[in-house]
Amino acid sequence: MSRDQHRSAVYAAEDQLGRLLARGGTVDFYGSTLTLPVERRFADIASVQRYVDAVLALSTVRERWPRVAPVRVRERSGLSRAHYEPAVPERRSTATIAIPLAGPVEARWAARETVVLHEIAHHLVAQDLPPEPLHGPTFCGVLLSLIATAIGPEAALALRAAFDGAGIRVTEVAVGPDAGVEVEVSS
Repeated sequence: MSRDQHRSAVYAAEDQLGRLLARGGTVDFYGSTLTLPVERRFADIASVQRYVDAVLALSTVRERWPRVAPVRVRERSGLSRAHYEPAVPERRSTATIAIPLAGPVEARWAARETVVLHEIAHHLVAQDLPPEPLHGPTFCGVLLSLIATAIGPEAALALRAAFDGAGIRVTEVAVGPDAGVEVEVSS
């Protein structure tokens, strides 16, 4: 696997999208008006797990990754980052997404929809070979498709513009339109 040279640029682009989704509503976008939803926030690990299961069950995700393995969600200690742990068959481990939830609800930066979709994108990319940098063009394409499907095409367009502005290459990954993610989320 080659160097993950775009990691910080991908995070910065996602932060830009996160700021837009934090308030939702209409935004001026290069002379056009986009209407963005408010990003979902999760109250606990159970609500994150339900969301992950719902995304992986979307027909468009199942069509693209028919043998995608389930992924377990656990709370991560500390506050600094969320991460994805691939399954290790020889250890009989399950793929896991670790989300930090310490602190007051309003300070739980990782309990947001875009962060969870970022980790799901790592899980889906891990299903394909050959490996490339963790935040490479295929990862970015999968993330854009998940955001378009789960949040909406306007959010994906805003993220794509941020990727373009940072010079981040994207491999197009067709996941297709779904009606969004319908899942009960406790706030």
